Amino acid sequence: MIVSTRWLSKYIDLPETLEELVQTLTFTGIEVEAIQEISALPETVVTARILNSEKIPGTEHLQVCIIDYGKEPLQVVCGAPNCRSGLITAFAQVGSKLPEMEIKKTIIHSVESAGMLCSEKELGISDNHSGIIELPPETPVGISINEIYELPDNILELEITPNRPDLLGYIGIARDLAASLNKRLKLPSINNYPGEEDSSLHLTLILQEPQKCPRYTARIIDGISVKESPLWLKNALIKSGLRPINNIVDITNYVMLETGQPLHAFDYHKLLPINQEDPHPAIIVRRAKAAEEFIALDGNKYLLDEEDLVIADGQRPSALAGIIGGKDTAISNHTTTIVLESANFSPSTIRKSSLRHKISTDSSYRFERHLSPAYLEMVSNRALELIINVAGGRVCNELYDAYPVPQKPLFLAVRPSRFEELIGYKLDASLINNYLQSLGFQYILCGLWQKEPINEYKLLPQAMELDLETSDNQIFFENPQLALYFLVPSYRVDITREADIIEELARLDGFDKIPQKKLIHPIMDWHAHHIKRKIEDYFRQSGFYEMINPSFIDPIKLEYLGEDKAELEKKLIRIVNPQSSNQSAMRTTMLPQLLDNLLYNLNHSERNLKLMEMGKLYWKDGNKNCETLHLTALMTGLNNLDHWKVKNEPIDLYNVKGVIEGLLDQLSITIDETKNVHHPWLVESDNLAYFCNNHLCASFGRLKAKTAERFNIDIITLKQDIWVLDFKVNTLIELTRTNKIEFSPLPKFPAVIRDISFLINFSVPYADIVKSIKLVEPYLIQDVKIFDEYRGKGVPDGWHSISLHIILQDYEKTLTEERVGQVIDSVIKMLENTWQIKMR
Repeated sequence: MIVSTRWLSKYIDLPETLEELVQTLTFTGIEVEAIQEISALPETVVTARILNSEKIPGTEHLQVCIIDYGKEPLQVVCGAPNCRSGLITAFAQVGSKLPEMEIKKTIIHSVESAGMLCSEKELGISDNHSGIIELPPETPVGISINEIYELPDNILELEITPNRPDLLGYIGIARDLAASLNKRLKLPSINNYPGEEDSSLHLTLILQEPQKCPRYTARIIDGISVKESPLWLKNALIKSGLRPINNIVDITNYVMLETGQPLHAFDYHKLLPINQEDPHPAIIVRRAKAAEEFIALDGNKYLLDEEDLVIADGQRPSALAGIIGGKDTAISNHTTTIVLESANFSPSTIRKSSLRHKISTDSSYRFERHLSPAYLEMVSNRALELIINVAGGRVCNELYDAYPVPQKPLFLAVRPSRFEELIGYKLDASLINNYLQSLGFQYILCGLWQKEPINEYKLLPQAMELDLETSDNQIFFENPQLALYFLVPSYRVDITREADIIEELARLDGFDKIPQKKLIHPIMDWHAHHIKRKIEDYFRQSGFYEMINPSFIDPIKLEYLGEDKAELEKKLIRIVNPQSSNQSAMRTTMLPQLLDNLLYNLNHSERNLKLMEMGKLYWKDGNKNCETLHLTALMTGLNNLDHWKVKNEPIDLYNVKGVIEGLLDQLSITIDETKNVHHPWLVESDNLAYFCNNHLCASFGRLKAKTAERFNIDIITLKQDIWVLDFKVNTLIELTRTNKIEFSPLPKFPAVIRDISFLINFSVPYADIVKSIKLVEPYLIQDVKIFDEYRGKGVPDGWHSISLHIILQDYEKTLTEERVGQVIDSVIKMLENTWQIKMR
């Protein structure tokens, strides 16, 4: 919610500094997400009247104006389309320093200009640059623009938690601040306007869905004049993030921002009757018909569902209840009679309709959070008073009020002894009373505590008369069941039990007062933290860009990967109340989101890409919900940046293999088995999985062209492969948990390298060959490296020739030629016995 501190100060005396206000809001549970400071303009920016304006010959839009700004008239050149004689506007004198310029005396088309007539954007007030500011004709000339626009001001962006709908209006925030700062809340006075009986302007109100709409009220106001809003009203809306439209719509928005209760106005004469026998317009609160068409104020046509609630006239929907009004009954400049709606709707109904039609408005945002129906008449009266003052008119007939099941009062008890038990220190009964009364609670009596909420005054337990200001608080601790009973204000729908009241008391008294009996040392898995950082650093240093995607995903994207739908559904965790259809399930893999990131970059002409993301995956295993930490990466394009001296090559299997094995080497993880991995999105021939102690550590593979095509990536046209890498980070963490780093001195004796070449069956994995060779003499054979591989002429089918460097080194003595020969002979004999190799 966006809040102007100037507007907020009309309801409460704010702290002297902005820092103190922000701190108070934060410590009472209202998070301040952003602050925008609107500085005061120079005093040389004042109101001025254009006495005369004439077009400059030879120009299309420039005019020379003579202006009166309270001193001797000046000549100014202006190019705004709305510049005209008699207009009162904002004038920046020579020397004025505006946000983006300093005003100087200039000559434009041979005409001298001593100052500038300004738009709101040029003054930094808003983004409106359509013309110079138009002020009301009665505005005095020569006064500071700061006085007109209430500057300086601070705009706060507040994060209101879903359980506090009472804070969705300025009055609610001011009430909470008043309780925290122990200051008086200043509420606007609201007069009652008894309606004049007018048989020609009646309304038929029918409430068919009381469960979806607990209360609906309407008023008829005749003789209004729809026009542009006064400046104070437009300023208030602009500073709170809304766009002014006309005086009627602006007042409904103003009252919504002030009280938190949305309102809507219909053009009375556009509402249709139920039939010809009853000539009066009708308002029917009903369910929509299946596939019923509704044209909203945004100009879009929506096909409604039977679960949608609509405000209809006698023939058609006039509004999608609580969300958006209809175009057919909208207020226009020709409107003279309106129906002012003040209603209450079921939060779940609004939430589902808003999600179903993908419409989110300031109105739906508030109704989704459960507003109280008790104050609809008061809010209607507040709007009515402003409409009469700004647009004129008269109230016809009494309030139309459909309220089948009125909201019952709620009495709750709070035990001072229970506060001490939960929070950790004693709070005087007088302070409990003061805090709660400042929030709108009404103290009733003192009696024995009972758990169940009480809705009738006569059911309250008989109790003693206590003066909370002078009574001894010890009696509450001698009898722990002694409680104070309060009437909960109806706008606090989040207060339903004793613990809620205790939370409010702790919040207002200050969470910092809660005693800390024992310092609790944070428990953290430092090893896991270190390994995760090491993995992330490795990928960054290898040229990868880190992506951060939400944990929610569109299930359709998972189906694009080619998984069996039935198997996918078994492990998929769906969101009960998703914000949108494309975020309706928890991700079981990060690949679809990374492919979307890849597509975005490809569409912006980035061809050589290395993307990675570390995050959690979620799935169901029977009735058990599971989660694990993975790192998934994509590689495509050229391996390095182009350079005139070095020929660059596309990323291939060996580059990808090098990335994976480089990380495993850094983590000192020894791979004891490799085999193919079977994923429907990977090419069967170009993939590999790495295992250590029978645990899958990592895998990689080349993405199928058909899979990429489902994500709108055309590999054939791009002429480059996409490689997918995946690491089970949890497994890497556990495999490295017992690793010990031991210091080894540099060897004193030289290494010896011997080469062997042989033919071997192609089915024998290279990793098995290396592992077997090292086991012949583990102490002497330090490493085995392949330096050549050949398949073709002279080599039998199903076989290939490989050449190896075998590196031998003894840490205690120099190896003799005889000893080296013995080791090599043993290696060859082992290879011949194990895999029937043929030496070359």
